[in-house]
Amino acid sequence: MDKFMTQSLMYNQPLVLPQATYEVAKYVAERSFSAAKYEEVLWDKLLPNDAESYRYHLAFEIGKVEGFKTGYIAVKRNSLVICIAPYFVMDYRLDTTVQGGLKRFLNKITHYAPKLLSIKMVCVGSPVTDSCKIGLAKDYPFDAAMLKALCDELEQVAKREKASVIAFKDVMDHDAQLFSATLNAAGYGKVANMPIAINLIQFTNIDEYFATLSYTTRKNLRRKLKAKANIHIEEYDGLPPDIEKVYQLYLNTYEQSELKFEKLTLEFFESIPGLMPNHCRFVLYYAENQLIAFNLLLHRDGILLDKYIGLDKTLAKKYNIYYLSWLHNVEMCIRDGFHTYQSGQAAYETKIRLGATLEQTYIFFKHCNPLWNKPLKLLSRALAYANFDDAVKDKPTNARLTSYKH
Repeated sequence: MDKFMTQSLMYNQPLVLPQATYEVAKYVAERSFSAAKYEEVLWDKLLPNDAESYRYHLAFEIGKVEGFKTGYIAVKRNSLVICIAPYFVMDYRLDTTVQGGLKRFLNKITHYAPKLLSIKMVCVGSPVTDSCKIGLAKDYPFDAAMLKALCDELEQVAKREKASVIAFKDVMDHDAQLFSATLNAAGYGKVANMPIAINLIQFTNIDEYFATLSYTTRKNLRRKLKAKANIHIEEYDGLPPDIEKVYQLYLNTYEQSELKFEKLTLEFFESIPGLMPNHCRFVLYYAENQLIAFNLLLHRDGILLDKYIGLDKTLAKKYNIYYLSWLHNVEMCIRDGFHTYQSGQAAYETKIRLGATLEQTYIFFKHCNPLWNKPLKLLSRALAYANFDDAVKDKPTNARLTSYKH
């Protein structure tokens, strides 16, 4: 019996442990390097009915995407896992979301000084999820001490990996409100990042969808739809034929994109349908006797997620594939009973014209050296995505923010 307990009993006083001791004993964090350390039933409990969960993380692990090292932090209470936070380690370019003339200027500078804008970062989230998916036990109220335990473990990861920055990537608005006080107290800054585009499917046929759009958009879409007569469309739940051609179309689109983050592998595209055939769909578009485009979608619990598209640039433009694929996905939602079409990030001006609303995401970040925190915050505001895309600036008539929750 220790001295503290002996004194309490001698003076007939209630035993009250110091608060700091209670919090340390309350939560324990541990690291792993594969999602497979925790059973799928646990993932489904912490991220219920989420297509971007256990098997999707496994697909990314199997894909062995160059430049990324993945891991997972579990926070336990009374030996029960009540939180799983995926994370990754990478060399991150601070100008990743910069576009236009400034991007071209910075590319010229970094050609001669490749590491000038590059930092090693530990980031909560995944390179291939639309938002920061932290699994939380729904039968426990949110506790700031639990998040603090996660942050303390992240600092240990950063030390081991010799990372300069710790971040939470693409935290959705409702989670940002939940996490802000604790992360602010831990020294994290916050900057708005790329929103997620969402269409709520509240119609029973495509004509009702058209009625929700402006006259100009309807007229333009009907004109573009004429090209559909020359297109053959095939849907596959699971692995499609010609997966190598599908992957080549992905590479074509990746190389032509101004916004680049992860360069996915053929193994990743093969693993998704193998691991999650009931929640994965490929849509292939054929014209002139060849495959000219594909769309990879995930679906679960009434939500259709538009994940990846690959195009033959010349033929895709000729046949208006972007718009045809959008309308095909809306029709799929109506046909198969999906109540939400989530088309992800980028191309916001077009998506807003097509009826999408935007949910803001945020990046929380801190430099491991407190002296660099203030300069990093100033730089992050200057390089924030919204500075380079008029469609997501503070213009309520263009980008209607919604509090939709997954």
